[in-house]
Amino acid sequence: MDLSLYIHVPFCKRKCAYCDFYSLAGMEEQIQAYKDALCLELAAQSDAYGHPHVRTIFFGGGTPTLLSGTDLGEIMTLIRNQYDVLPECEITMEGNPGTLTAQNLAGYLAAGVNRLSIGVQSFSDDLLQAIGRIHTAAQAVEAVELARQAGFCNLNLDLMYGLPGQTPESLRESVKTAIRLNPEHLSCYSLIVEPGTPLAARLDAGEGAGLPDEDSAAEMEEDLKRRLRDAGYGRYEVSNYAKPGFECRHNIVYWECEPYLGFGPSAHSDCGGQRFYNPDDLTTYLDSAMRGQAYMMEGTGSLAERRYERMMMGLRMTRGVDTARFRQDFGTEPEAVWPGTMDEMRRFNMLVRESDRIRLTESGMDVMNHWLVRMLDEEETGDPEQK
Repeated sequence: MDLSLYIHVPFCKRKCAYCDFYSLAGMEEQIQAYKDALCLELAAQSDAYGHPHVRTIFFGGGTPTLLSGTDLGEIMTLIRNQYDVLPECEITMEGNPGTLTAQNLAGYLAAGVNRLSIGVQSFSDDLLQAIGRIHTAAQAVEAVELARQAGFCNLNLDLMYGLPGQTPESLRESVKTAIRLNPEHLSCYSLIVEPGTPLAARLDAGEGAGLPDEDSAAEMEEDLKRRLRDAGYGRYEVSNYAKPGFECRHNIVYWECEPYLGFGPSAHSDCGGQRFYNPDDLTTYLDSAMRGQAYMMEGTGSLAERRYERMMMGLRMTRGVDTARFRQDFGTEPEAVWPGTMDEMRRFNMLVRESDRIRLTESGMDVMNHWLVRMLDEEETGDPEQK
C-alpha cells in the first residue's frame, strides 16, 4: 500500500487571531512528551498497515518549526525505520518566520525535509500585527534568505487576502515582494473568519479595521491571479500556484481523496476504507498514545457522502475529477448523479469534460461553492434549484 503521512505539531509561540486549528501557545515544555507519544503512534500504525510505502510526509501545525533539527531528525529516523519511505518522497515542513534559525534549517534539511512552507501571510507589518502574527515583514524576507542559504530548493510562501484593513494596493505590494523572492510555490488564501476566534470577536464588537468590501476583495483576487500568472506561476488548485513541476504532491493526495494517516493530537486519517481521528486535547492524546489507543473511529461515510466529497475535492483542482476512477469506485458517472446541476454548469460555460476528466473553467472556479451547494441540493432532493 502507498500512502501519505500527516504529522500535527500542536505547539505555537502565540495563537494567531484568525486560527481555529488545534494548537497550544507557550507549552514547549511538553515537546519531549509529545515526541515520545508520536513515535509510539507512528510505530503502532506502521505495524497495523504492514509497514507501507510512504510517498509524501507533511509536518503541519501549530508551528512545526518549534521542533529543533535534532527533534525532527529523531522523528524522521523512526519513520524511516518503521515505514518504506520512497526515495522520491516529498517531505514538507511548515514554518513560521519568527521561529526559523539557520541552525534549525540546516537540521531540517539534514533530516530529509525537502520542501519548506513559510507562513508569511503578508509583507505589511500593520496587517501582520492586526492578525496576531509573531513575525515582521523583514523577518519573513530573512526567513526566505536563510532557507535558500541552508540549501532548500523547494519553497512555498503562504499569503492571505481579505484581511481587516487590507486594500488592493497593500496586497499588490505583498504579491510583488513574494514574486521578487522567487519561491517555487505560492498558496494564496482568502481569509475565512471562523466563529469563536479572537478575530471574529473583534469584528463582531466593531473593534479595529473592518473587512474589505466585496468589490475590493474581488479586485484583490483578480489582480493576484493575473500577477502570478504573468510571473510564471500556474494555478493548479483554487488557492495554489506553482512553477512547473513544483505542485504540492501531499495536498494533491487530499484533493484526489487518496489514503493518508494522520498523527498527533486532532489529526485525522482516511485509510483502508476507514476514517478515524485523534482527540483534540494534548493530555488525552499523550495518555491514549501511551496505551496504544490514540485513534477514535469515525466510520467510512455513506456512498452519497463519498461521491460528493470526491467531486467537492477534485473540482478544487484545475485538472478536475478523474471520471474513470469515479466510475470504478462508485459504479456510475458524475453526470448520472447530478444531471441537472452539471447540465446547467455546461450551459453557463462553468464546467467542461475532457476525456476522463471533468473540470471547472476559470469562471466556474470563481463561484465553485455555489455549484457545490447546487450539487448537494440536487442529490438530497432531486432538484438543483431546491434550497
